[in-house]
Amino acid sequence: MMVWIIAGMAIVVAILVTLLLLRIRRLDAEPRLNHYRPHGQAVSDLLNYAALVDDGVIVCKNGALMAAWVFTGDDAASSTDEQRETVSMRVNQALSRLGNGWMLHVDAVRRPAQDYADAGRSAFPDPVSAAIDEERRRLFRSLGTTYEGYLVMTLTWFPPQVAQRKFVEMMFDDDTEVAGKAERTYSLIADFQRECRSFESRLSGVFRMDRLKGNRHTTEEGREEVHDDFLRWLQYCVTGLDHPIALPANPVYVDALVGGQEIWAGVAPRIGRRFVQVVAIEGFPLESYPGILASLAELPSAYRWSNRFIFMDPHEALREMEKFRKKWRQKVRGFFDQIFQTSTGSVNYDALSMMHDAEAAIAEINSGLVAQGYYTSVVVVSDDDRSRLERSVRQVEKAINARGFAARVETVNTMDALLGSMPGHGVENVRRPQINTLNLADLLPSSTIWTGQAEAPCPMYPPSSPPLMQCVTQGATPFRLNLHVNDLGHTFLFGPTGSGKSTHLGLIAAQLRRYRGMSLYCFDKGLSLYPLVRACRGLHFDVGGDDETLAFCPLQFLTTKSDRAWAMEWIDSMLALNGVQTTPAQRNEIGNALTAMHRSGATTLSEFVLMIQDEAIREALRIYTADGAMGHLLDAAQDGLRLSDFAVFEIEDLLNLGDKFVLPVLLYLFRRIETSLTGQPAAIILDEAWLMLGHPVFRAKIREWLKVLRKSNCIVIMATQSLSDAANSGILDVIVESTATRIFLPNPFARDDDATALYRRMGLNTRQIEILATAVQKRHYYYMSDKGRRLYDLALGPLALAFIGHTDRESIATIRTLESRHGDAWVHPWLELKGLRLEDYGVIS
Repeated sequence: MMVWIIAGMAIVVAILVTLLLLRIRRLDAEPRLNHYRPHGQAVSDLLNYAALVDDGVIVCKNGALMAAWVFTGDDAASSTDEQRETVSMRVNQALSRLGNGWMLHVDAVRRPAQDYADAGRSAFPDPVSAAIDEERRRLFRSLGTTYEGYLVMTLTWFPPQVAQRKFVEMMFDDDTEVAGKAERTYSLIADFQRECRSFESRLSGVFRMDRLKGNRHTTEEGREEVHDDFLRWLQYCVTGLDHPIALPANPVYVDALVGGQEIWAGVAPRIGRRFVQVVAIEGFPLESYPGILASLAELPSAYRWSNRFIFMDPHEALREMEKFRKKWRQKVRGFFDQIFQTSTGSVNYDALSMMHDAEAAIAEINSGLVAQGYYTSVVVVSDDDRSRLERSVRQVEKAINARGFAARVETVNTMDALLGSMPGHGVENVRRPQINTLNLADLLPSSTIWTGQAEAPCPMYPPSSPPLMQCVTQGATPFRLNLHVNDLGHTFLFGPTGSGKSTHLGLIAAQLRRYRGMSLYCFDKGLSLYPLVRACRGLHFDVGGDDETLAFCPLQFLTTKSDRAWAMEWIDSMLALNGVQTTPAQRNEIGNALTAMHRSGATTLSEFVLMIQDEAIREALRIYTADGAMGHLLDAAQDGLRLSDFAVFEIEDLLNLGDKFVLPVLLYLFRRIETSLTGQPAAIILDEAWLMLGHPVFRAKIREWLKVLRKSNCIVIMATQSLSDAANSGILDVIVESTATRIFLPNPFARDDDATALYRRMGLNTRQIEILATAVQKRHYYYMSDKGRRLYDLALGPLALAFIGHTDRESIATIRTLESRHGDAWVHPWLELKGLRLEDYGVIS
């Protein structure tokens, strides 16, 4: 019986096994996703980035924490040797406090600059100024690709391991509750943030540092997003793509966010569409100096120059350096001299020198003035075109070799070198020779060519307005000239006669018209702005000249108390010019007469003289009435002054009349300009301002303008050919404090003692004075503000020169003759004389 039972059970088991095998075979025959999944590493697997754990803080897969800053330093080309040494010293002081567990990446990026602003972003109200801008646009686009740069610093911290922290905690006996994992993590992040603030504070004395964080952004659909600049920077390092990255609600697995391109490894890897090559910097010269590799910032190619420094604690650095010292000490004398402890053999002086170097390094480490670490420097070059990439690599290699380094193009080690150049990566491509932080400060990029701001910085201008003008500077680099620093745009131009001052003022006036609603009021001397203002269909007034039609009626505006108060001040100033110091009683009488004029509707100065009862006042003012020498200017029944969006006042003839006649006229013009300022963009241009700085009334007015007109969205641009007049005016300190921008013109005599003293009062150093002394007149200009410093070239074309460069007497006479024949159409025959046509610039006249 049992046999049959066992046999039956065996049959059942066999049937079940058979059915199971058949089921397994059917499952094997079905498609399986595992067959289609790649088993190799993805790009994200190669990256060390894990999650964004705080604003501006990324935790890596190995537990490290990272933070990054965009930083800028002073223009090295404008700094003295002493200033560059000071920067290196302070960078060393900031870095020497770091030790084991810290790593620094400093990247210098050079990328294609933004193209010249499209015509649609400007609002030129006339065809000539629009054509001048179009000429400049074509000129800059014909130059090919230009480049600009920026600097990024990434600080990485490897927190102590859990076992090490627990060991330290055991050394202290207190009642503090042991922190859990979450509390310990938040504590580490807080510690890192505190160290970042301290690090930023130490470097803020030499660099302007902006932390890479998230920025809130409103989309076109009205939805708010956070665009993270730190992730954007990491994406650029990995893929070469530079576009905003929207932060997800739960910002983990950020390696997938920044590594979204394919990589084909090899001698010349390809990331997405871009080929990549890496140039390693090795073979350091015997000595370093600040900015030793600054010439890389002038190369006409795009790259990312990565500098990584892995810090060491002093005891670890001493141990490594002691090994180095012992190695060279053994080579000072031969083998038998060491065995028998004799000193009769020859000495290897090279080994002796290396041993002394090691001993000096040990002394520096013991002093605590420097830190040691492992330094790796590579230049990453990428391009869509393989042949263009090769050319760029050769340019980089040549520039590095020219500075005494050895450049090597990576081949089999390219991927390792590329990964090691990425912020937060500290194990790939580690170069073992140690250097100290003092040498590191010399090697690190601390400045780039400052290119100005890509948009007008004035918050009262229309949003995203283009810069005032684009110029050129050295090293295939553009320079964007803006007069504003935030909302302050007052500017002073200094330069000797014949250095190109009036030409620059003319181009500034033409380019200011790009901003919608801009009003320009210019005080000219010598008709230098006449061709431009007439071509732009503005108004030109030859004040005090032979034009008998121009006459003023200053007392026509007596409607408000403010108007009457100004009229009283104006009359009082004329009386003072004629030796009448008014008493309180006389001022009351003046006020009563003005009130009576307002009620009766009287407007002329002659009517005021009839109403006033004081004989002294009558006699003093008679010269300004129709019975006096200046009646034709100040005693008109109707005012001949009309203001437009572009008005030029030629005052050369007026200034020859003397203060008694000049001041009343200019004070009235100033008043009319001030009342026309209603918040629209405006500029007052004062050419040959030294003539005005010489008079106390003008000085007071300029001082007032510099302090109050910024609130009216108006900038004051002053130009003078005499630094001494500005220095002796008594308001030089006000000029320095109240002008956002100072533009200096070439001066071959800038190194003279007197000129040097004046330039130093204006804030220039020895190197900047040397730049002015060697710059080319009528070509170079030197910009200086709190934002940066740069020598630049206006890059004028023939069309612009036809209106701002031809201001000699013969050209002015020709233009006036053409005006009399053709009216407003005189521009076309004038340009024909220059071989130009306005229609060629795509504008409708």
